[in-house]
Amino acid sequence: MSDKDFEKLMDIAKMQLEEVKKMTKKEAIASLHDAGILTKKGKFTKPYAILEQK
Repeated sequence: MSDKDFEKLMDIAKMQLEEVKKMTKKEAIASLHDAGILTKKGKFTKPYAILEQK
């Protein structure tokens, strides 16, 4: 990956982070559900269950 590619990727990541900061809780949960990280009820799916432990 070139430095130019890396900079472009970092710019995209920064833009995405700004969008995430504007999300409501409901939108964030829906996004994580769409990514397969959360169930519809807001619980972690099996591959991410360890994140639920305290």
